[in-house]
Amino acid sequence: MNKRSFLQSLNDAAEGFIYVVRYERNMRIHYLFSFMMLLLAVLLGISRIEWIILCITISFVLVAEMINTAIEETVDAIFKKTHAEEARIIKHVSAGAVLVSAVAAFVVGFLIFAKYWQWPIEWTAFRLRYASWHTTFIALLTVFFFVIGGKAFFSHGTPFRGGAISGHSAIAFSLWTTVIFTNQNPFIIGVTFCMAALVAQSRLRAKIHSFVEVVIGAVVGILVTAFFFQIFH
Repeated sequence: MNKRSFLQSLNDAAEGFIYVVRYERNMRIHYLFSFMMLLLAVLLGISRIEWIILCITISFVLVAEMINTAIEETVDAIFKKTHAEEARIIKHVSAGAVLVSAVAAFVVGFLIFAKYWQWPIEWTAFRLRYASWHTTFIALLTVFFFVIGGKAFFSHGTPFRGGAISGHSAIAFSLWTTVIFTNQNPFIIGVTFCMAALVAQSRLRAKIHSFVEVVIGAVVGILVTAFFFQIFH
């Protein structure tokens, strides 16, 4: 049996994650709330320890939902017709594990964010106005969310090849837009644009994306990044 390459294994793993987001309603809810919590954490400027705790908690909930989906698929494939009652119990226990993880995540999120709720939004915006890396992180996080969402909700392409939105183009042009807002050197801006264009062109040459998908990716990257820099820069 031929050994699979690291990239193939990574692609399979990412495809498994996207499958759960695409077909499991609860996973889409968890995914959306996770994104919102990460975005709120950036806006409020939580501490490094709080970041570690939040990321571990979010990962715990997502992993629990993925394991729950795997268990349900296995039970449906093997036991559902012959052992209906046992299958029902297994699926309920598995769903209960997800519920426990979600409740724990809610408690952790409440304890982390509670002390920041008294801070006015204007103070947060003022703080981010002088911290371009925060804005860049928010923009890239949002672009990544749109790319994964596009791959999950449109049924074609794989995590690293194809899809309704070219992720490579989105990230490349997001970084180019960041350079526009943070650097006044025309040469650097021009070189960065050429690099972004080469990334987009490579997706066309390899026939991984269509011209429209590459353009959509570039537009998403530019608009999302420009939006956040207009607000916070």
